[in-house]
Amino acid sequence: MNEINTPNIEVQCKADNYFSVKTLTVLPHTQENWLTFFNSETNPTESLSVLFNNAKNNDAKSIEKKQYVELIISLDPSVAADWEFYGNGVEYCGADSNCQYNISTEITDGNTLVLTIAQVEPTYEFLGVDKDNLEKVVEVTEGKETEYLPISFRYTAKHVPSGKIYMSQDPKIVVRRPGNTL
Repeated sequence: MNEINTPNIEVQCKADNYFSVKTLTVLPHTQENWLTFFNSETNPTESLSVLFNNAKNNDAKSIEKKQYVELIISLDPSVAADWEFYGNGVEYCGADSNCQYNISTEITDGNTLVLTIAQVEPTYEFLGVDKDNLEKVVEVTEGKETEYLPISFRYTAKHVPSGKIYMSQDPKIVVRRPGNTL
């Protein structure tokens, strides 16, 4: 996994610079792992790391709530005629501490998935979370600051010639906002 010290994507926190838009390409397959590429890269990436910077002393803290990253993911042109994204384009497998960010997807033309991550809070682990017993209320408290919050998901796409729907392996996106430093 890419260390968060060298994030793939860094979202600034300034009045005139508070979002990032990146384009990627995914190469689906019926039996092999799907490959995800930054459009300018020739080597695939297995995970993406996004760092949301905090507001500096001279910048309004309210800008942090406006920050977002938008990933525009297109099907590889070599196979785009045979594939289209299915449903909302992704199936979430796990999203640790997912109340600390908001993620949304939109399919624009069958071949393009727009994945937006916004409202990222400082990344702390949650203590007291009982994932096995969902029948009782639990108190959740912030634990230590974590390196990142993983968002595990699978792309979902339909292979048009066969009419079958496939899910990729987990490409994983990790997000991070450092805790507030005074």
